[in-house]
This record gives sequence, C-alpha cells and structure tokens, in this order.
Amino acid sequence: MESLSRPAFQVPRAALQALRPLGLLTFLALCGVFGAYWLILVPAEETLATRQATYEAARQEQLQLHRTRTTQEEVRRLQRHLATIWATLPAQQEFASMAIAISDLARSVRVSVPGMSYQHKKAERGLPAKAALTFKATGDYRHIYRFIHELEGREPYLVIEHLGAVRTGGSPQKGDHAVQLNIRVITFLKPNSSPGEAA
Repeated sequence: MESLSRPAFQVPRAALQALRPLGLLTFLALCGVFGAYWLILVPAEETLATRQATYEAARQEQLQLHRTRTTQEEVRRLQRHLATIWATLPAQQEFASMAIAISDLARSVRVSVPGMSYQHKKAERGLPAKAALTFKATGDYRHIYRFIHELEGREPYLVIEHLGAVRTGGSPQKGDHAVQLNIRVITFLKPNSSPGEAA
C-alpha cells in the first residue's frame, strides 16, 4: 500500500539544485528579450513612424512649393504677355486716325467708302474699351477682296465682326462684278493715360 501512494518518479533534490541556476538563467534571458523589445524595438518603431510622418510632410510641402513656383512663373509669363498686348493696343485718341486709315486703304485699292458711323463704349477704369466702326464699301469683287484681305492684316486688334455682301446692278455676263459690303469692325482701345496713371 505504501508503494502505491508514492509517486512513480521523483527528481532527486540534488538534481533540482543543479537545475536552479539554469532556470534562473533562462528566466533572465527571457526578461532580457522582453526588456530589449520594450526598450529598443518599440522606441525605434515610434521614431521610424515619426520620421516617416516628417518625411511625408516635407514631401508634401516640397510639392506645394513646386506647384506655387510653377503658378508664379505662369503668372509672370501671362503678365509679360498682357503687357505686350497692352503696348500694342491703340489708344482712344488714335480711334479717329484708324477710321481715316481704313478710308485711305479703301481709296488705295479702288473701293468706295462713302461714310462711317462709330460706337464707343465707355472704358472701365484701367481696362480697354470696345469701339466699333460700321460702314459700306462698294467696288469690283477683286478690289473688295483685296480691301478685306489688307484690312484684316493691317491692325493686330482690328476684327471684322459683321460682313454682309450684296451684288449691286450690272450683269455678270458683261463682266460687271460690283459688290457692296456692309462691314462692322471692332477694336479695343486703351485709355489715353497708362493703367498706372488711371489707378
């Protein structure tokens, strides 16, 4: 009966005493691993995440600066282009001379322009004003063609807004090709003073 109550296998006490330093060493090694994880790896991951966020913010800021610089360069290019256009626009005081130049051109290519009417919109402060000349031009087809061609190429901002053609008397069989045009041309006029002075 006594033999049944005793455990079948018992570790001798001396062997347990010999394994105690090895168990303590294993425990210390596990504590060292967890300590290294919490003291080295976790702060390293936090530092990496912080640096990645800083890098991403710097990259976004660099992209924004690049977009801003591109926009500023485009604005400067447009300002130069606008200054060139502004310099070539006729001034309001030149409007009458434009009408005379159109009449002279018509006379030089043998086209009759008996009279002109004009409209001139008031310019807003520092902006160009729209001006229009309306007239009839009569002549042989080839002279009318030359007149229109030269009129379009004469002034950079003189635009034919309306053009209506009517055949005048005569017979095409007899070689009579007279045409009458109803023409409306527009242009834009800068104020007589410069935009800086108008402000």
